[in-house]
Amino acid sequence: MDPLRSSSAHVFVDDIDNPVLTDEDLHHLARVLRLRDGEPVSVCDGKGGWRMSQWRYGGLLTVGDIVRDPAPPAVSVAFAPVKGDRNESAVEKMVEIGVGRIIVLAPTERSVVRWDAARAETNIARYARIARAAASQSRRAHLPLVEGPVRLADITGDGSVALAEPGSPPSLDGVSVIVVGPEGGFSAPEVAAAGRTVSLGSTILRADTAAVVAATLLVAHSGR
Repeated sequence: MDPLRSSSAHVFVDDIDNPVLTDEDLHHLARVLRLRDGEPVSVCDGKGGWRMSQWRYGGLLTVGDIVRDPAPPAVSVAFAPVKGDRNESAVEKMVEIGVGRIIVLAPTERSVVRWDAARAETNIARYARIARAAASQSRRAHLPLVEGPVRLADITGDGSVALAEPGSPPSLDGVSVIVVGPEGGFSAPEVAAAGRTVSLGSTILRADTAAVVAATLLVAHSGR
């Protein structure tokens, strides 16, 4: 069995030669998972390097050689935030699916959610924590990047970037970034300026569902 799949927990640390747990990870392993001495824990630097360790006396003892996993295909999903906590669920699912970068869009023409600078910073930081936890749960060796808010005009116009737009061609050849709009979709000028669009299917999707579908299609197309 894959050692990562068989580990009792997977944690990200700064140094896999001398793993030091954050207070949050220490609490999770000791108080939530209630690990017993000798249980396997994989430690990872978030850049593809990982090794096995054992939970010993409230800390980690390294026992395995360092393994270097190759970088996954560079696929990204950009999405316009929606109201409520559905953004958090979408971020979690996209990480589990295997997206390497998640871009939170600044307000588009039809966006309902319009954060001020302080709230945007707080929310992006929360999404990054959710992405880290999802990467631990799914045993990823590379931490995904979460960034934003990014203006739509700053990421479109390249042939590798496609807006999710109903009625568009389904081909993902050459596409590494799919951009998902708000619940009201993109405006006609935004679509025209993007240059390339792609269909996510024949049904009407909620914005957070569209982000997860975009992630699934991209990762599957990349050959993961």
